[in-house]
Amino acid sequence: MSSASQPLTATEQNKLLVIRWFDEVWNQARRETIFELLLESAILHDGAEQYRGPEEFARFHDSLRSQFSNFKITPTISLAEGDHACVHWSCSMTHTATQKPLQLTGTSIVCIENGRFSEGWQNWDAAHLYAQLTGQSMSLL
Repeated sequence: MSSASQPLTATEQNKLLVIRWFDEVWNQARRETIFELLLESAILHDGAEQYRGPEEFARFHDSLRSQFSNFKITPTISLAEGDHACVHWSCSMTHTATQKPLQLTGTSIVCIENGRFSEGWQNWDAAHLYAQLTGQSMSLL
């Protein structure tokens, strides 16, 4: 006995959209996905930095890809409610200049309007990345 598959809820679609972003933009290096999924008016809050629209984000993307390669971002937890979705992720990559393998984690939250991102907030473990690159911890104490 087979059952017809149920259509995905908007919440489930939003979670899948964020997972698609990480897979295509970072793992597959599909730069065009930035322009497909970010609204022109989108704002990404990345710590103290802000990137407005797909052009600014593409420059940020290009800068990171010039310094790091072999990105593998894996969603570990994904949650969604209404027009917001959140993904906690882990990332492995290679520092291009030293060929040092690196690991870090982060969390991204996005607001979605009509299947595209209008705003996002992300935090990632920059202190751990710094420690891996330099061999020094960024202790505040």
